[in-house]
Amino acid sequence: MYEFLIKNGTIVTSSKRFKANLVTNQGVIIAVTNKKPKTKRVIDAKDKLIFPGIIDIHCHLRDPGFEHKEDFETGTRAAAAGGVTFVFPQPNLDPVPNTVENFKKEVEIGARKSLVDFNPIASPLLYEEGWVPKLAKEGTAWFKIFQKVAAYPYSSPASTTNTAHIYEAFKEIAKTGLRCSIHPFDKNFFEEAPRIIEKKGIPMTLSNYLKNISTEKEMTSAAYQLYYLAKKARMKWYALHCIFPDYIELVRKIKASGELDVIATAETLWSMSDKVYDVKQEEYIHVGWPPLNLNAVWREINDGTIDCLGTDHAPHNREEMMTDDPLNSHLGFPFLEWWGHIMLNEVNKGSFTLEKFVAITSENASKIFGFYPQKGTLQIGSDADIIIVDLEREWTITSERVYTKCQLNPFHNWKIKGKVTHTILRGQIIMEEGEVMGKPGYGKFIRPTY
Repeated sequence: MYEFLIKNGTIVTSSKRFKANLVTNQGVIIAVTNKKPKTKRVIDAKDKLIFPGIIDIHCHLRDPGFEHKEDFETGTRAAAAGGVTFVFPQPNLDPVPNTVENFKKEVEIGARKSLVDFNPIASPLLYEEGWVPKLAKEGTAWFKIFQKVAAYPYSSPASTTNTAHIYEAFKEIAKTGLRCSIHPFDKNFFEEAPRIIEKKGIPMTLSNYLKNISTEKEMTSAAYQLYYLAKKARMKWYALHCIFPDYIELVRKIKASGELDVIATAETLWSMSDKVYDVKQEEYIHVGWPPLNLNAVWREINDGTIDCLGTDHAPHNREEMMTDDPLNSHLGFPFLEWWGHIMLNEVNKGSFTLEKFVAITSENASKIFGFYPQKGTLQIGSDADIIIVDLEREWTITSERVYTKCQLNPFHNWKIKGKVTHTILRGQIIMEEGEVMGKPGYGKFIRPTY
């Protein structure tokens, strides 16, 4: 008798949708069929959709080193709640995964605590000591550099503003054939922001500060330099945070020219709310993050300029964010446990299709980073990483149950349409109707296959 049958649902891929039943055994998909064999467990997915599990290419789990904000268990519990079955944790940790020893430490922590599968992203900034090829051999899917030095999350050995060092790291990464992601950042705009605020005669608040440090000119000008350095180094560039029109236009031109292997991602959830609900205090914190023209981002997703979406799940405690000194505020919100639901709501709003949802949240990332067809698809032989979706369900996000450790919710009281009802990892249900029942340690470190 096989383990699991999901019957009567509509399977959605990046190119089509069709009625079929899924049969799994020993953690993999063994049949996509019209038949209904006897199995130990059955889910009736009538009137529901079946997708590959979501892959979050950009999240901060804060473990090791900053577990008071989040850790592998709480972060991946939140991931399961949002339909996420695979995460790529970012490297601004303590210790930074910039050596094989440090990388193995993070993998060991994840193996003990993670509820979903994972692959830690390594830092290449010890390139002079020869760690880049060793980390590639150890199984990291790509590298990340934080092009900013400031208060946490930018105060670590994973950060630098030295473009000469960045270029040297790019050359070493190019030898491995892997990609490098880097948040485009120009420190001169950053350092000038307080003077601009003073000149405008407005208070030095977190809201005013945020509106002046992350601008199109600052990010796009830095992106042009990174593009040049990646091209000179002959490195595959992972263009991160493609959220401004001029930056997106640069990526579009590069792709059209074919002169550089580039992929682009848009981390957009932080721009959807200018406030966050504090579950402990039962009140909103008004942060005032500058809004984006998300319609422009959706357009670039639909025309293929942007390849993937990520959450940039970035949990901090309230007291770390809301300081009297905006220059030393820890910036970012948690997003993982609401991601699948919020993106389904965008499907219902017409921002993109169901097929595009599969492409940008799962299949493209799996193909780009070497996990296809093990992940990101519902083929025979693939891992049984599955989400079941009720696209028609209208509901309100509340804070009655919040899994992220920091207990902040940017989407409190949002009325949305579309819900992930089940998250299934390798044939095991780890979330059902908002209740996460996955166990720490079930998640595995997965190596790319290229």
